[in-house]
This record gives sequence, C-alpha cells and structure tokens, in this order.
Amino acid sequence: MVTSQDTAPVCDPWTSLPPHLKVLYIGPAVGHGRWLADAFSQDSAAEVVLEEAPGATPGLARLRDEAFDAVFVAHQPGALDGLQLVEGLRVSGLDDPVIVLGNEDPQQLTAVCYEVGADDYCHVPSVTTRALIWMLARAVQRHQLMRENRRLVLAERQRLRHEHRSEER
Repeated sequence: MVTSQDTAPVCDPWTSLPPHLKVLYIGPAVGHGRWLADAFSQDSAAEVVLEEAPGATPGLARLRDEAFDAVFVAHQPGALDGLQLVEGLRVSGLDDPVIVLGNEDPQQLTAVCYEVGADDYCHVPSVTTRALIWMLARAVQRHQLMRENRRLVLAERQRLRHEHRSEER
C-alpha cells in the first residue's frame, strides 16, 4: 500500500533553504544592522528574523537568555573587534554557527576567521542577500550535523559500556 508519506516530495537539505531562521546580529551600535534586516526582508527565499545587539556585552546577554539559529558578528576594527568577540564566544562555550561580516579583503580575513572559531567570513561589499542566506543555511546545517554526530557518539559509547557490563556479569 502506498501512503502519502511515500509520495510526498523529498526535501533535500543540500538544495533547499530552511523556511525560517532566527539570527542575532552583534554590531558596534544600535541600528548598525538595519541594512541586513532590510536585505533579508526583500528576499523571499527564506524568512530570516534578525535581532540586533549593540556591542559585545548586550550580545552576550542575548545569547545567554535566548535561542538563535545563528549569530552574525560585525568586524569593524576600532569600533568592534569581531575576531576577538568570536574567540571569546567560542571559549565561553557557544556552539551556535557564527559568521563574521566585514569589509576587509576575504583573502586576508577568511582563514583568520576560521582560526578564531567562526564558521565563515562574509565580505559585505561583494555578497548578495541570497548568497548570505545560503552561507547562513550551510553553517546552521553543519552545526546540526555536528550535534547529531556528538549525540550518536555518546549513544554508541553508552551502548558499548552497557554491553561491556553485561559481559562482565
């Protein structure tokens, strides 16, 4: 017997965007991320709800109190050192995807972003909204897979411990 589940179209996570994402933007000042919210509202590929935190301290407080799918961190040397903030977020245990947004040459900054724990670097002057949404979706997907892998590893360890204890009896 064929069920509706058998005939339903398969959503391929590698070729489709998530329908809804809640993202925190940590920028140097209030309203600094308005351009980003406007860009996301113009693109109907995915609903991206962007919330803003002006500075590192308010950003950390929001991350402590709320759940987000991902975090954008502005990197503006002199106003907000996004690289130092990302490093601090990772040291404090943040496991959410983090993408650094900046104006510096990606050839210079991308590898440094990875080294401090960011999932990606977005060169703002050259990115399209759709490309940024895909970058965001890939980072979220990568973190979901890493969490699932950790869960599976823990489950396997528990299974092996249980099996080992059963053999000892």
